[in-house]
Amino acid sequence: MSWHYSLAKVVIGVALRAATRWEVTGREQIPRAGGLVVASNHVSFWDPPLLGAVLPREVHFLAKEELFSNPVFGALIRSYNAIPIRRGMVDLSGMARAVETLRRGEAMMMFPEGTRMRDGRLHPARPGVGMMAVNADVPIVPCYISGSGQPGRWLLRKSRVRISFGPAWKWQDLAGPEADLTPGRALYQQLGDAVMREIARLKDDQELMASRGAV
Repeated sequence: MSWHYSLAKVVIGVALRAATRWEVTGREQIPRAGGLVVASNHVSFWDPPLLGAVLPREVHFLAKEELFSNPVFGALIRSYNAIPIRRGMVDLSGMARAVETLRRGEAMMMFPEGTRMRDGRLHPARPGVGMMAVNADVPIVPCYISGSGQPGRWLLRKSRVRISFGPAWKWQDLAGPEADLTPGRALYQQLGDAVMREIARLKDDQELMASRGAV
């Protein structure tokens, strides 16, 4: 982990932990080495820094190309492992850079739904997360985050952020024993759907635990 990434992780982590009073479960299940996709639901622009702060290893992420139009901000987020990708189309060059990052043994943060879902509900996956995992041949860790879109409530101590990680799945196991493992859109979508089912299970478990405890 580079020194400036480590420093930012500590500083941002201290600030966000104080503000959100986050509760994190399942972090011990995240592999500390090797290529890995961390696949999370996405409700707020706070999600990437929150996940980056709680993950126990350096992580890369995809960011819409428009964010790089400002040379200063673009350089900043590149220094923290952002990979530009064009939205609204299949960006083969951006996806290829991401797959190569995974093949080098790095971790990649991905949002299977493709964009922020401000209603807080889980939505169908796009095939990108499956394509990444298959082409780089890396496992997937599902993640569910809640409360990240309510900064006003954090500050008033009326809510907190909760982040739950599941076990690392080999993509072949996620696809299931009867699946056709031939690379292609059908397999990629099948994996995306399977990831969202695992995220839904984490959501159910998290809501059950929250109902038994304090806010």
